[in-house]
Amino acid sequence: MKKLISFLCALLLVCCASAAVAEPYVSNLYAPKTPETLKTLLGGKSFYVRVNGIEVSGEDEDARFRITLTVCERDRFDAAVIENLAVHDILQFGNGDAAMVLEVIPDESGVTVKGGENVYSFYKEEDGSYTVTTDGEYPFWTEVFSVTVPLEKDVRFLDWSDPENQGEPVQLGFDALRDLLQGDTNFSPYNTCVTFDENGKMVEFLYNYSPWN
Repeated sequence: MKKLISFLCALLLVCCASAAVAEPYVSNLYAPKTPETLKTLLGGKSFYVRVNGIEVSGEDEDARFRITLTVCERDRFDAAVIENLAVHDILQFGNGDAAMVLEVIPDESGVTVKGGENVYSFYKEEDGSYTVTTDGEYPFWTEVFSVTVPLEKDVRFLDWSDPENQGEPVQLGFDALRDLLQGDTNFSPYNTCVTFDENGKMVEFLYNYSPWN
């Protein structure tokens, strides 16, 4: 009798184990809260950025994505500096380039500076400072900081890169953004702006038209 009971108990355990294996399980994903420093830095703000890369962990539906961004700002010069430039002064730009001033030509839109073989156009902004471009209208940028953040599948991807689209940007899905990020698309501060919500989560990715796309 004892042997029969032992056998039945063992059989019951085997059946329970088989059922447990057969049943699908559900896993919840838990990630740490956004650090307060990062939330303060990014929360509720928009930035012009350069995309440095995208990382993928997991596969298929379980894939998780992280994107590395470099936040950039236009080079700005004080009005007193640009409006009093003299020949042989040296201009230092945010990307590390420098140029000696050979000629200064003021006009109604700003100041044109000739430096060696290059020409620089300075335009006065509403705040009184001057921004600068090359003679081909390419703007100068200063890299401010780099950050790696999650790229969630609910991010709002707006594509306004078509020069013939004069209306509103086209809203595309996550898959379209992922394919561009993993391809050879050049996402730079002159064509890319990202927006974070108050918690520091990237909620919008805007890709603009630029002649250098």
